[in-house]
Amino acid sequence: MVFIDAVSRYVDGVISSESIIDESFSNGNLLEYPQYTRPEEFHGMKVPEVLLSRTS
Repeated sequence: MVFIDAVSRYVDGVISSESIIDESFSNGNLLEYPQYTRPEEFHGMKVPEVLLSRTS
C-alpha cells in the first residue's frame, strides 16, 4: 500500500497540490498538530502519562 501511494502521487490528478503542501511531514514535522489520548481513564484503566503529555 505504501508503494502504491508513493507511485500514484506522480500521476496527475491523483492528489491535489494543496493536499501535498498540507501533509504533516512536508515541513519536517511528524504530526499535523498535537495528538492527545482522551479520555484519561477508560473502563477503570488509566492511559500512560506519556500519551497524555503535550510534548513530543
